[in-house]
Amino acid sequence: MSLMKSYRFLGVFLLGVMTVAAMVHTWRGNLQAELAFSGQHQIRIGTNRALGTVIPYVAQEKSFFQEQHIQARVVDFNDVTTLMEAFSSGQTDVAMVGIAPSAIWQAKGLALKIVASANGGGHILMTRADTGIDTLSDLRGRKVATPKPGTVTDTLFRSHLMHDIAGLDADKDIQILPDMAAADMPTVLFVSREVDAAITWEPFASQAEAKFRNARILYDASAEWRRQHPNMHQLYPVNVAIARQDFIDKHAEDLRRFLAAHVEAVHFMNEHPDEANQIISKIIQLDPAIVVAARKRIDYTSAVDIDASLQTLQWSHHLGYLTSVPTAEKLFDLSFLPKGERQ
Repeated sequence: MSLMKSYRFLGVFLLGVMTVAAMVHTWRGNLQAELAFSGQHQIRIGTNRALGTVIPYVAQEKSFFQEQHIQARVVDFNDVTTLMEAFSSGQTDVAMVGIAPSAIWQAKGLALKIVASANGGGHILMTRADTGIDTLSDLRGRKVATPKPGTVTDTLFRSHLMHDIAGLDADKDIQILPDMAAADMPTVLFVSREVDAAITWEPFASQAEAKFRNARILYDASAEWRRQHPNMHQLYPVNVAIARQDFIDKHAEDLRRFLAAHVEAVHFMNEHPDEANQIISKIIQLDPAIVVAARKRIDYTSAVDIDASLQTLQWSHHLGYLTSVPTAEKLFDLSFLPKGERQ
């Protein structure tokens, strides 16, 4: 190649590099201008890889956040206490968490609002076929595995099942093995037989039914709710979406777009269950057949049933976790949900 041709080739190459660099610079500038105009920042979403709080992962998988032109980072937590501590310290902007912990943390002074629902139902009181336990009242004097105090599961069991239905005092009439992880409950119930019953939730209940032939359902909270509320489309509230008040105040448009993606993910999960179940099983690393079975006892919804929510918080109030049940105005801000999702 002659010297002249080499110079000519080098000139064309450098011109191309400069053109690409200029395009990238323009693209970045336009993006930064768009984000600055919208006031957008990266939304940090606290959740965990559980059946009831999997919605942000599905939204991420289906690119619903991108469709709403928001930057979203899903942050995984192992337990609700760690999640809420991160939320309270400002490490996350929104979170998927139980309605009971949400109200309890707000009562402690954390400025938050419930901005949408996530899922409902799914709790199972399970025993073995050989225990001789046939009714809730038969739990008197027996040992029962329960999760961390203050959770929806704990308040449902101790206040609603034991006190309201069975007429028992959970602290005096039964032996509670507390702070038990749901994944460990089948072991203490069916393998080591340390307890006579366990209050668990999906998908752990369906897993136990599939694995242990002597598994027996003593109380199916979702089935009972449907029987007692035949005209209601939603199950009793369990998990909700919460937002920090300063995030609501400073990033209202981002919250609105996040909730639009949240709603779209919920609709996808309900309208395309087969595809959704495959995605869910991959995210939470669970057999798809178990996901299918477990979803029969839960629902996904973004719409908030305020009356049912406050009713479930009565359980927390009865047990002393809440000094009073908060008003709807104090606990909820549903103004950022798409209008069709507001009740």
